[in-house]
Amino acid sequence: MSSDQKSVEDERELPILHIDMESASIIITNPIAQEIFENGYFGQWTNENSLKLEPEELLLLLDRGRIEIHDTIKKIKLTSSKIVSHFSRKSKGFWSRYLVYKDLRNRGYVVQMGTQITAPFRIYPRGGKPGEAVSKTVIFPISEGEDLDLNFLNQIVNQSKIDRKKLLLSVIDRLGDVTYYQASELILQPNELEYEYRDELINTKKPNNSEE
Repeated sequence: MSSDQKSVEDERELPILHIDMESASIIITNPIAQEIFENGYFGQWTNENSLKLEPEELLLLLDRGRIEIHDTIKKIKLTSSKIVSHFSRKSKGFWSRYLVYKDLRNRGYVVQMGTQITAPFRIYPRGGKPGEAVSKTVIFPISEGEDLDLNFLNQIVNQSKIDRKKLLLSVIDRLGDVTYYQASELILQPNELEYEYRDELINTKKPNNSEE
């Protein structure tokens, strides 16, 4: 690549997203919406033909230098740290979810948002396109040392079984590294073997204490 080509790319203006950070949804309209979706399949289309982005998607696009974000209320340009601080206050576990989302994207997967309660993320096969390919795997993030109620874990497993998806638990350690474990239902069968109770004292001969 020539120096002239490189300078043109460096000077290319980034799409600017004007967002009300206090709004319940992050909605992007065309033509920016089309560009964002086609370059990585970020977001989900609404019935109004607008693109809805989740906070994790918004932050990754910003971190990758794909967009600029301006707060429409405060009239300021937002940095990654401000985005993290804002959504961490609004949603418990935001940073952990973002680390998992970023890791999956870095591995080359197309990631779409799933059910926030039982499966925040669903992934598509490499090269798969949402709306055409079928997602077969869902991801549930867990921070290292976090307590996970067994009844809730059972709910997650059962829901993935109903949806016919493979469930992966993504564990985030204290260094921010992510490890994936497959979770599935384990059915314990009753033991049908019969055991014979034997009192070892029954056949024990008493010592003969009679005098000869």
